[in-house]
Amino acid sequence: LDNGIPNISVIYIFFFNFMIFTAYIVWDYVRKRKFHSEFQNLGTLNEMVGMTKGDTPAQREIYEKMDELRVTHQRQLDEESLKTKENLDELTRFIHDMKMPMTTMKLMLDDLPETEGNKLLSEWARLNGMLNEVLYLKRLPDIKNDLYIESLDLNVVLNSSIRKLREICIRKRIGFDIDLKENVVYTDMKWCQFIIDQLITNSVKYSEDNDIVIRSSMANGFTRLTITDYGRGIEKRDLERIFEAGFTSTGDHHDEQSTGMGLYIAKNVAETLNIKLTAESSYREYTTMTLEFNKENQFTNITAK
Repeated sequence: LDNGIPNISVIYIFFFNFMIFTAYIVWDYVRKRKFHSEFQNLGTLNEMVGMTKGDTPAQREIYEKMDELRVTHQRQLDEESLKTKENLDELTRFIHDMKMPMTTMKLMLDDLPETEGNKLLSEWARLNGMLNEVLYLKRLPDIKNDLYIESLDLNVVLNSSIRKLREICIRKRIGFDIDLKENVVYTDMKWCQFIIDQLITNSVKYSEDNDIVIRSSMANGFTRLTITDYGRGIEKRDLERIFEAGFTSTGDHHDEQSTGMGLYIAKNVAETLNIKLTAESSYREYTTMTLEFNKENQFTNITAK
């Protein structure tokens, strides 16, 4: 430095430049802060729609690249959704096409002698149940558009389920001990029938040479229906998982009849109908499935008319 320059001038120049540098740092931070904050809070690519495009060339370049990825991702999702819908529609058509030969097959089996037809009828019932499972699984996402709340007689629903399994019950020597203290509930007929079909089918499947006990009662204004069988039972470690999609058993791996989807669909349907579905079991002793129907209220009175 020139010794002729006063020290105060050097200090002034230093502080002046420092203040300009500090002001620039603050200004640069403020203009980048909004974009950076929004970018950090992004949960999905679709949230970029309302995001600022940035105030610097680097930020605008990042935004444009991310937006390009968002558009590509959305296009791929739309293509996959369309393929999935087409596959489901094709599957639904296949199931409906199968219904006609299934009906014809049932009529032919009914004409066979009892000794010859019983085993074939049980296999027919199993196949028909699987087709119905797939059909109801396909309908599950749109279930709220397919509900009609009405007054139902549980006797009618139970008798319908039992009749479908009559031949199997005769062959396996299974009876039904039914005592309904409360028989009227308010729910959707078709979907409630599906739930009870699943529960009784499972009870029959894992029972032999004993009665299935069905009871109903009123508890705190709720109608409670219990279905108890004294068949295989459920292991304690499996009890919390029986409503998971695809779960069958951790112990009985030889069971090829189970798909693991029936109770999963039934649980989802029950939750939509505001029905509480629970299970209680002791392995090799019994299994009790409980349906707790919602209280009658002003809404059910209106929709049930």
